Amino acid sequence: MNRIEEARQILELIGMPKAQQSDLCCLVLLSMANIKPYTPWYESKNEWIGIHDIIQFCNTNYGTTYRENTREAFRKNALHEFRTAALIEDNGLSTNSPNYKYRVTEEVLYLLRTFNSACWNITLNRFLNNYEKLVDIYTSKKEMTMMPIRIELTLNFLLVNIMNYRRLSLKNLLQDLHLMQNVYT
Repeated sequence: MNRIEEARQILELIGMPKAQQSDLCCLVLLSMANIKPYTPWYESKNEWIGIHDIIQFCNTNYGTTYRENTREAFRKNALHEFRTAALIEDNGLSTNSPNYKYRVTEEVLYLLRTFNSACWNITLNRFLNNYEKLVDIYTSKKEMTMMPIRIELTLNFLLVNIMNYRRLSLKNLLQDLHLMQNVYT
């Protein structure tokens, strides 16, 4: 089994949804752990790495041809989801900073270092007992109970919000006010 398939197996076993088991996500995990095609898993690392370096790692070591304009796909499809699932952490800088970086957490590092070893199952079970799966987080969001809330609004509040957030022309503003008058009367 090649490293991409092994990374996919790890992501599946820890409960990541199918969308986060894609080749891109597998490559992100491999690059963040600094696992090249012939690097053993016990040599996994958790050094800080930026998105540009992740793309370079994938292109250099796995023969991909990702370009700089794919950074957002890396962020949305892998990094954000991995951070939500507590697989990775960021350095806390502003996201538009050139020094904004990620790394795998200590717990994930330990898990990766034991992959294909005699203690893999024990480490995996310990990891699963300590972390919610992203699938469970998504499910709980869908099952959230909604409570109805009624808010009394004044015309001044509505007018300020319309002007500030929608930046409507006077014509559209008057149309909106007419519609609101019909709704609230």
